[in-house]
Amino acid sequence: MRNKYVNIQKKNKNDIIYTPKPVALKMIEMCDLKKGNIVLDPSKGAGVFYNNFPDYVNKEWCEIEEGVDFFKYNKKVDCILGNPPYSLWTKWIKHTLTITDKFCYIFGTANASRNRLNMIMKEGFSITKIHLLEIDWWFGDSLIIVFEKNKPSIMSVDDKIILCDLCGSRCKRGRAGNDFNKCTKI
Repeated sequence: MRNKYVNIQKKNKNDIIYTPKPVALKMIEMCDLKKGNIVLDPSKGAGVFYNNFPDYVNKEWCEIEEGVDFFKYNKKVDCILGNPPYSLWTKWIKHTLTITDKFCYIFGTANASRNRLNMIMKEGFSITKIHLLEIDWWFGDSLIIVFEKNKPSIMSVDDKIILCDLCGSRCKRGRAGNDFNKCTKI
């Protein structure tokens, strides 16, 4: 019986987008892998990460199409590098946080949302490296982000929305044609 995530991925063509080799190499470089590290490619696909991991690390992989489900992988690893399926982002990140203290994923800028970043940071992870790039045939700008547990962060994230500084609420300031500089309640 096929895993339900295989069916989700087959329905969502945006979940199977292979990472260009130069991007995978940049991500691997950003992780400062050490000899003997256990490194996981959580969604191997054609192997652009796995096949380019340095020879001095212990390489592991998951690939739902080959019957190795990331969500059933529970071995602790030193680092995870990859390009997760977009339709499973939040679930993917939650599982990632349980099996490693360091990971590097490529996010579309919309997927690197305040809520997701806060979820990661509340688990003790920090952003230690970040790189902005654009892949011509993808969905606009992307961010390569390295997260590490219990390290100083190069970025902070507000955990709440900043409301109107004049009325203290979510008025219609700046919405529906209203002036950005005038409160609609005062």
